[in-house]
Amino acid sequence: MKLVLLSLAAAVALVAPKASACSCIPWGKPKAELARANGAFVGVYLGRRPLNPPGPTYSSVDPYLYKFRVERRLKGTFGKKVEVRSTRDGASCGLEVVRGQRVGLLLRRVKGRWESNLCSQRSAGFFRGIPSRRLASCA
Repeated sequence: MKLVLLSLAAAVALVAPKASACSCIPWGKPKAELARANGAFVGVYLGRRPLNPPGPTYSSVDPYLYKFRVERRLKGTFGKKVEVRSTRDGASCGLEVVRGQRVGLLLRRVKGRWESNLCSQRSAGFFRGIPSRRLASCA
């Protein structure tokens, strides 16, 4: 009986799906994704800061502002640097970037702010072949 229970537990462990807090649909074609987004750019991640003062507790859904230096503006209006709101980490679909990393981001405009998430983060080369737009002259 003990052997049967151990075998059953092992079988369940082998076929059970992995838990994932953030689930994204597969990427589409760059032009189609740009058409659905309010903005997009390729840039270098510079750092982040919490949107609200940190308290004694924190959560993966806490809002942060991620700062980027824009290398290529693909859609939308912003300067050479832009702040993008996202959640604290990838467990809640927040951006997963390291300082100095080049990334492509699809953006949406919410209450006057640019927002993005892990499902809208792309490799820097994803938009290759899409023409850049001229950057705004103000920073």
